Amino acid sequence: MAKEEFRPRIVRIFETTAFDPEKGTYRAVDIRFEYPEGVFHDILVPMDEYKGPDDAKKRVKEWIERYGKAMGPV
Repeated sequence: MAKEEFRPRIVRIFETTAFDPEKGTYRAVDIRFEYPEGVFHDILVPMDEYKGPDDAKKRVKEWIERYGKAMGPV
């Protein structure tokens, strides 16, 4: 039986505050997603840069292209 490839799944999108040593405290949108199965990651996007759910999908895709290979074989 062929192993099914796990697709990333956006679990939750919510507003939060974050701290950056250069910018200080700022409002952000937290995009929480699962990839590979059972492993959760967060992407913090400054509130003024976030453009909606389509932007979340694009950012998750970019994250996986950049860091997904480090997660090992899926």
